[in-house]
Amino acid sequence: MRIFTYTILAMVFSLSGCSSQKKLVKNAPFEMGQATCQSWTGGRPESGSGIKLEIPVLSDKMDNIKMQQAFFRGKIADINMETREGNRIATANFMKVNSDKQDIIMHEDAKQEVGNQPPKLQEKFPFEISGDECVVSYIDGDQIKYFKIEGVKEKKPLLYQ
Repeated sequence: MRIFTYTILAMVFSLSGCSSQKKLVKNAPFEMGQATCQSWTGGRPESGSGIKLEIPVLSDKMDNIKMQQAFFRGKIADINMETREGNRIATANFMKVNSDKQDIIMHEDAKQEVGNQPPKLQEKFPFEISGDECVVSYIDGDQIKYFKIEGVKEKKPLLYQ
C-alpha cells in the first residue's frame, strides 16, 4: 500500500512541474523578415557592451498584438518598436553585465552595513534554444504567447570609439 501511495505522489509532483514550462506557438501571428543580431562594444569601459537583436515586422495587422520580450543566448530583454525608413523593426538590446564588484561596507556594527546591496540572483532561462534561435513573447488580447525564431543572422561587431 505504501508503494502505491508513493508512486501516486511521485506522479502528481512530476506532472505539476510540466505546467510551469512556457508553451511555444507554432507560427507567429504576423509576418517577419530576417532577424539579425550584432554585438557592440562602447568606447569606454563604463559604457558597457551587449548584443542588439533586430526583427523586421512586415505585417500591418498588429491591432491586438504587442511584442513584449525577447529571449536570446541566455538573456532576456524588453522589445521596443522602431520605425526606420518607413519599416517597422522590433529591437531588443541585451546588455552584458559589468563584472566590476561594488564596494561593500564590512563593519562590526551591522547598522554601518545598511547601504550594501544584496546580490542579484539570475533567473532560470525558461527555454532551451541554440545560439541562432530566439523566442519572442507577445500579448495577444489578454494572453501572453511565445514563438521561436530560427536562423538569426549575426552581423559584424560594432565597436564605438
